[in-house]
Amino acid sequence: MKQSVLQVNGSVTVQVDHVGGDLQVVGWERPEIVAKTDDDDLDLEIDADQIIRTHSDGDLILYVTRDADLRVQSVGGDADLRALGGSTEIVSVGGDLQMRNVSGVKVKSVGGDMSLRTCAGDLLAEGIGGDASLHDVLGDINVVVGADLYLRGADFNVQAKVGADAALYLCPEPGKHVNVQAGSDILLRLPPKSNVELSLVGCDDESIRVDLPGVEPEQVGMVRKVVVGSGGSQINLQAGSEVIVTSRDEEWESVAAFDPLGREGPFAPGEFPGLSSELHERISRRVEEATRRALEASMRAQERSDQVQRRVDSAMRRAEDKMRTAERKSSHMGIKVGRFGVTIPPIPPVAPMSPMPPTPPSWGGVQKPPSEPVSDAERLTILKMLQEKKISIQDAEKLLSALDGK
Repeated sequence: MKQSVLQVNGSVTVQVDHVGGDLQVVGWERPEIVAKTDDDDLDLEIDADQIIRTHSDGDLILYVTRDADLRVQSVGGDADLRALGGSTEIVSVGGDLQMRNVSGVKVKSVGGDMSLRTCAGDLLAEGIGGDASLHDVLGDINVVVGADLYLRGADFNVQAKVGADAALYLCPEPGKHVNVQAGSDILLRLPPKSNVELSLVGCDDESIRVDLPGVEPEQVGMVRKVVVGSGGSQINLQAGSEVIVTSRDEEWESVAAFDPLGREGPFAPGEFPGLSSELHERISRRVEEATRRALEASMRAQERSDQVQRRVDSAMRRAEDKMRTAERKSSHMGIKVGRFGVTIPPIPPVAPMSPMPPTPPSWGGVQKPPSEPVSDAERLTILKMLQEKKISIQDAEKLLSALDGK
């Protein structure tokens, strides 16, 4: 990994011209810019206007002053941006875009999904190819989403065009406007006491449902206008399928799985903001070592499982061979299995003989009754139970041992 450090004074703009792999940018309080890459080429250049330029054909990690403005031209893989107090402009991200604790954001194009949690300014995203998950945006929102949209925590103006479903949790301020068009369903949750004017358009006469206090829940028609409270904010929803407006928590919670992008996850592997480079390396080595041990343990467990399965399969084959051999011997002795049962031809009479009672074996003077031989059918039954995972290998061993000892 190649690293470069640049000391800065005052406000700066960091411009990332090109990243062939993944990009990670983290804001911190230090008056310096740190860049790390797995590429052979890495430069940090600053001009008279305090614009710092950098690029990488591989993965790039940047630590920038928290109030720095960020300009990103092209990222081939994924991008992860965190703790940035300046403005952020992104032209193109080929993969997924994740942002946490940022200020105003402008995005031109994202090939995959976009996840945003806590934005202190406006959000403009002109082209999101996949899903979008937006939480707590403290400014106006204007987005175009190719797939699903999950929006929670937007108090200002919202303009959204969505290719599939839209799930909205809104508390708009008086005088604000919300306009959402979706190719499929729209689910809007409002607080029980809201002051809004709703303009709703569905796909047919039964596609609109409003479940709010004091509002008639069912009304036929693919267009519906509803005034809740004293009005105040305007919400316009147009769906290609159904429109549901509710204040019930349980109905909203049913779409929790709709927003997998909004779940907070760990930071990118190997890097932890605010720590020294030496500590980064030690933590990374420990993580790699723990991962290696976990993989080795998993492989050993799989190998043991394969060995057990091979022993079970072998035992099954032996038991089946014994069963077939016993059947052949039975057929030679004149035992025939008919379609509806077992038929045994009569045995020719023989001259009677005086039976000799067998002498039972004794151990320590105590006679032990003879045990019945263990049949292959009993063994086969136990092995089939093991193969079907109805019993464990330990239970199977105990049962087989018990049969051998009976």
